[in-house]
Amino acid sequence: MSDVASLLPEDPRRIGPYELRGRIGQGGQGVVYLGAAASGDPVAVKLLQASLRGDDPARARFVRELSVARRVARFCTAQVLDADIDGDRPYIVSEYVEGPSLAEVVAEKGPLPGAQLERLAIGTATALAAIHQAGIVHRDFKPANVLLGQDGPRVIDFGVAKALDPGSTGSSAVVGTPSYMAPEQVGAESVGPRADVWAWAATVVYAATGRPPFGNDTIPAVMGRILNAEPALGDTPEPLRELVRLALSKDPEARPASADLLMRLIGHSGEPTEIMAEGRTLAATRPDGTRLLAPSAPPAPPADPPTAVQPATGDPVSGPPSAGNRWVPTAISVVAVLIAIGAVFWAVSKESGAERERPGAAGSSQAASAGTGSAAPSSRSASRPAGPRLLVSPVGELKVEEKGSAVTVTLTAEGGTVEWRTEDVTDVTVSRAFGTLKSGQTAQVKIALTGPYSGYVDFEAEGTPSQRVALSAV
Repeated sequence: MSDVASLLPEDPRRIGPYELRGRIGQGGQGVVYLGAAASGDPVAVKLLQASLRGDDPARARFVRELSVARRVARFCTAQVLDADIDGDRPYIVSEYVEGPSLAEVVAEKGPLPGAQLERLAIGTATALAAIHQAGIVHRDFKPANVLLGQDGPRVIDFGVAKALDPGSTGSSAVVGTPSYMAPEQVGAESVGPRADVWAWAATVVYAATGRPPFGNDTIPAVMGRILNAEPALGDTPEPLRELVRLALSKDPEARPASADLLMRLIGHSGEPTEIMAEGRTLAATRPDGTRLLAPSAPPAPPADPPTAVQPATGDPVSGPPSAGNRWVPTAISVVAVLIAIGAVFWAVSKESGAERERPGAAGSSQAASAGTGSAAPSSRSASRPAGPRLLVSPVGELKVEEKGSAVTVTLTAEGGTVEWRTEDVTDVTVSRAFGTLKSGQTAQVKIALTGPYSGYVDFEAEGTPSQRVALSAV
């Protein structure tokens, strides 16, 4: 992350169990601090601004950021470690990424040379594919939100990210940074994953030339160029140049999806299912050839090694001198990319398969797709799974008076320690998105209706069928 500044006199010195040691940055929602866990490990602590703590919509956005960040594969972002959004000082604790942002590196060192540029393009496209695989549209992908950690690039700041509900095409809210906004964002049209692909291309142009493709002067001038002018690609090299030009098409449908973008970058000519199967096989294999995981289906035979955009070797670019030993990521091989995407796809496929095996899951899906907000009854039969399990009460469809009304549900762990989380949060906000309960412990979660008619949230835990709480306005 960027250089750490000293704490101000008004800054707290401790939040929960975390000692605060400096300021990393400040945004519209709050301040991000460099903290230390009880173990001494560095962490990033984001504290909601004092002026917003009594603002219910602001707190809801903070909760949404937590929920969205937790859905993204941890290899491509700063992993969420802890959170407290119930207290007087809501905060989110995430992994501290030791490294500068892409914006800082280019400002300090200038454009990236060819090999390093290709590694950056592949690494960020991998992260973007994983974000979209999780059903998230970032909506503010830009150089300042790409951290160049020693183990590869990480995409951060999901404060304006949007979870795509099944069947939706995106959001029409005007959010983002002007120089990296797609035409549909500028025009306040429906914004989907291909807006992130546009922002990825603009970020690659910035890394290659030191300037975004539509400039960074006045907002009206930048937006006018985005809508009407061709991008200024400068010295962006081939073969990246042609792919970047395609990703900057004015029509979202003319841009490649992030998974297609990644396959083109690594020169893979197979279908998405082939590359996912290959990655899933690699992700489940140790270096000595033994299997880590048994895939849910036989993997497809690996395709021939790609021959297109293969990053060459080169010296890493160091960050600002004051940042210590911070480097642009080391070479990202095609195998590493396949492992990363395959691991995400395998996890999603495994979860989907488990959902199909859950008693009552089909009924829940049908109720949701019908738009009624109702849920199938929770499975609490005599054939409960052995081991730790999560109990949610009440569960099912609950009536509330109107939009903004809230209910409180109680979570209980039985049979051992349970790690629980929320999924498919639709038209509701939750006071807590995840947590850990020891056997016999309980936790209360407040669920508030934000949609005009109905909404729901699913509570998930390993070894326990999904349990849905649905709110319907009377």
